[in-house]
Amino acid sequence: MEEVLKRAKAVTSPATAAAPAGGEAAAEPGGQASSHAIKVDRLVFPVTLSDGKTYEVVGYLYYKGSYKHRPLQVLVHGTTYTHKYWDLPAINGVDYSYARYMADQEYAVLALDSLGAGESSKPDGDFINLAETAASVRQVLAELRGPGGVVDSGFDKIALVGHSFGAVINSLVQSTYGGVEVLVNTGFAFTPHELPIPPDAIAALLGTPYIGLPPEFRAAFFYHAPTADAAVIAHDNAEVADTFTRGQLLDMIAVFSDPGAAGIGRVTGPVLIQLGENDGLHPASLLADDAALYAGSPQVATATVPGVGHLLNAHLGAVAGWAQIVDWLAVTLPAS
Repeated sequence: MEEVLKRAKAVTSPATAAAPAGGEAAAEPGGQASSHAIKVDRLVFPVTLSDGKTYEVVGYLYYKGSYKHRPLQVLVHGTTYTHKYWDLPAINGVDYSYARYMADQEYAVLALDSLGAGESSKPDGDFINLAETAASVRQVLAELRGPGGVVDSGFDKIALVGHSFGAVINSLVQSTYGGVEVLVNTGFAFTPHELPIPPDAIAALLGTPYIGLPPEFRAAFFYHAPTADAAVIAHDNAEVADTFTRGQLLDMIAVFSDPGAAGIGRVTGPVLIQLGENDGLHPASLLADDAALYAGSPQVATATVPGVGHLLNAHLGAVAGWAQIVDWLAVTLPAS
């Protein structure tokens, strides 16, 4: 399996061009398509949190033809992002959309806006912490399993895919609630390590319940300049960047010190850990140490994406990392 992951396959079929998420008429859920175009449905999931109130989690479902009887990838973004991290546009002739690539590989793909981000509800920023966010994702997964709800046909096989803080959320979901067959954690190393960010800069972020990061911070820490297109960075900061909650930041800081806060040792399913070769926040050199933290998992695979920085989807060569995930899922979450 390690050899498979080391080989970055060429794109087997480029993602069919389609309108941006939400920009096309929604297809009938699960309906048959008359062409091979990728369809995008906007879905709204009601979730009830510990305060007894009901909120909305919005997701975009990408698929070709029909999503019935297909493995589903549920995608959870990191801090300062929304579902758009998974559906970046083609820029200067390069495709950056993970969601459309995976839909073209015959997966159904649901990219979520986490609570407090994008089009999902934005409760008090101190209330929306790691536990509440994980509880909301668990309820989305339960809705996806059964027919007759937000989707008209339940999914039998689900991979939970997270980037950065999304990997933290997903690890807590799987270790606490189960509900998914496999876990793909990208862009986050749970092994305690020093971040290249001054402590006073982190402390300054805690001044407001909803937190944003300045463009120069995101460019410096999220990208590896030699393999990043400046136009992608500009698009990211102008069109994609969002806020995240103080409750989530405080819990992320806690996880940096104690990986057990995310339930890593209690994860029970197969896991793929994927880090960028030039990620300055979560170095790929920590992969072996990270794999050892998943003590309860029956199978842990690791993969390094050549050349890229922290934002795996937003670099030239991102497709190599996508191919690694396809190879791994072909073994751990086969279509039939």
